[in-house]
Amino acid sequence: MRVVLIFSPKLRRHRTSQRYADFDRKIWSQTIYFENNPSSDQHMLSTQAAAVANRLRSVVDGKLVRTKIQTPLGSMIAVADDAALFLLEFENRVALTGELRRLERDFGLIDLQSNTVLERLISRLGDYFAGKSADFQIPTVQHGTAFEESVWQALRQIPPGQTRSYGDIAEVVGQPEKSREVGQANGANKISLVVPCHRVIGSDGSLVGYGGGLWRKKWLLDHERRYAWTSFEHS
Repeated sequence: MRVVLIFSPKLRRHRTSQRYADFDRKIWSQTIYFENNPSSDQHMLSTQAAAVANRLRSVVDGKLVRTKIQTPLGSMIAVADDAALFLLEFENRVALTGELRRLERDFGLIDLQSNTVLERLISRLGDYFAGKSADFQIPTVQHGTAFEESVWQALRQIPPGQTRSYGDIAEVVGQPEKSREVGQANGANKISLVVPCHRVIGSDGSLVGYGGGLWRKKWLLDHERRYAWTSFEHS
């Protein structure tokens, strides 16, 4: 796999009110593209998703920055400070604009730059899409209710190649009657892949909803099943 750097219009911030910002494409930024090696026959390494716990309620160590990452499933937007990942979403997700606005409201202008966390993410995403590893091992920050945070933590315990139902996650967090609320918390996850909300399905095995699109959810699950089967031999 190789990484190709190209340049595309940067999103420039315009104030529409004192609290929110709109973006347009006026100045230049760096975009990172992954190219898969189709001949690769390496399998995903075993992942211990719980090894790096979410850094919930942590103090921001530095300024938030963002970058665009092109993947085989389309471009993604990533936001991080110097210590943790705050957001990773497919660029065409409807909720993304609002999520970026809320981060800017809380933390200030998010410039298009890079840092060590984003560089690490880029490397891990390259391994993931090449079928080498799903072990992201990246600290994350997501603020929500206590229930939402417990759901997001439970998502990180689902091994690649496996799925859980909303009811299963409700059982894990100790509130078996809250399957519907699990679905809502799952949809509120802002850190795709690293916090693998795509591994949650309906009780009947149906894919149900996914903010990135059901076609992506199916692709991700098929991809993980293809490469992750050897992981369970060593778990």
